[in-house]
Amino acid sequence: MEFLDSSTFEYPGKDLFVFLSDIKYIILFYVFGDFLTTIGALNFGVEQNGFIAFLLAEFGLGAFLLLKLLFIVVVYLNYKLIRQSGLSWSSFLWNTSKFAIAFLGIVLVVNNLMVMLTQTSLIV
Repeated sequence: MEFLDSSTFEYPGKDLFVFLSDIKYIILFYVFGDFLTTIGALNFGVEQNGFIAFLLAEFGLGAFLLLKLLFIVVVYLNYKLIRQSGLSWSSFLWNTSKFAIAFLGIVLVVNNLMVMLTQTSLIV
């Protein structure tokens, strides 16, 4: 019995699966890490981002999570455009984009943890 090589096997949703695998650190830090630590940090202070503060006050945590998920849709559209561009530096552009977003997620998580543990912030 031979197994199919997954790199050559095409199936519906393969591109989405590859994309989600490629942005695992964005999902971990920017989406879930920031979301969970923001929830925790709200017990120690107020949200400094005016738009996010408004969103949380008016629509609750669900709207904040929805905003994070909508951002993933925007990143996916960016991923598709970069892949289809045919530019010689498209791989560099995609890798730089996903690194920058994941790094921002790490900074946000660290900032929220600082608010919770030391009542200080990198931002204020």
